[in-house]
Amino acid sequence: MKPDVSHFDQLPDSAMVTIKTLCAVSDLAESTAWRRCKLEADFPKPIRLGAKCTRFNVGDVRRFLAGAA
Repeated sequence: MKPDVSHFDQLPDSAMVTIKTLCAVSDLAESTAWRRCKLEADFPKPIRLGAKCTRFNVGDVRRFLAGAA
């Protein structure tokens, strides 16, 4: 089940989102997103906030989506 991303446009560029949100707005599978993190320089890079907490910067996600369009 995809998360509700209707509020994504209202988030500030400094906000952090999960891999599930990144996948929902970019229409990618999680495994594909993780693979692209490793292989593509322009793909948003994950930010480790803790041992089990990884997030993506909303500004980076928006720049990626704008470039992919």
